[in-house]
Amino acid sequence: MIQGEHIQLEELELFALGALSEDEAAALQAHLSGCEECATKLAQARGSAALLGFATEQGRPAGTVKAELMARIRANREAERRYAWPSKMEAPQGGGSTTKADTRRSWWNWVLVPAAVALALVSFALSWQNRRIATELEKERKTAESMIRDRQQVEKMVGVLAAADTVTVKLTGTRDEGNANGLVKFNAKAGIVMYAAELPPLPADKSYQMWLVPASGTPISAGLLGPGGHAWGNMWTGEVPANTQAKAFAVTIEPVGGMAQPTGPKVLLGAT
Repeated sequence: MIQGEHIQLEELELFALGALSEDEAAALQAHLSGCEECATKLAQARGSAALLGFATEQGRPAGTVKAELMARIRANREAERRYAWPSKMEAPQGGGSTTKADTRRSWWNWVLVPAAVALALVSFALSWQNRRIATELEKERKTAESMIRDRQQVEKMVGVLAAADTVTVKLTGTRDEGNANGLVKFNAKAGIVMYAAELPPLPADKSYQMWLVPASGTPISAGLLGPGGHAWGNMWTGEVPANTQAKAFAVTIEPVGGMAQPTGPKVLLGAT
């Protein structure tokens, strides 16, 4: 009769109607003395029994009373479930009771759980979209910065070529490279060297290197011609300390990547 911690509602309704045996009623009464929740349900069952009494036919054989009452109770509870859902639901199996708060929570779970899943999916989509937009914006920013640097470099080179104090130095091949030639544009104030040359191909482990020979002191590297050098259109560029006075320019063959001072054969030479 008593399952788990609480009495089944049907047993309480039978108790309210006086349809239990003495032993069953005594066991139920003992439980009610220490269970406030079941006592509250019993009071509700007694109210229902009073209403049920008006609808019960009189004069029926005593042996069928309990079965008929049980049938009426089940029909009444089925009607309540049919017309009052979700405000009232059948108690879960195992004897546990379902309160109105439990019913409301169950009802809201049907609404909130799908909503929470949908919200999570929307949040994930927005987060992914934000990351994609941020990545694209970063790429655009780097592209814009690169274009600005390129424009500034172009403006700088055009300024050097157009400047009145830019000098032009022709380079001619040495005895070993008689057919080689080149041209240098040098602006001492800006420290910019621009040059182009016609030279034979080199082995993969060698590079052509441009040198500024100052009026005093050791040669100063002005960069590489070919891989590793800084190209601008059909010309190569290099920078030397500003206001350096050049006596000559020369091109030598050096190990790939260049050297701090000339070590290889000289292939082009031109005096200012």
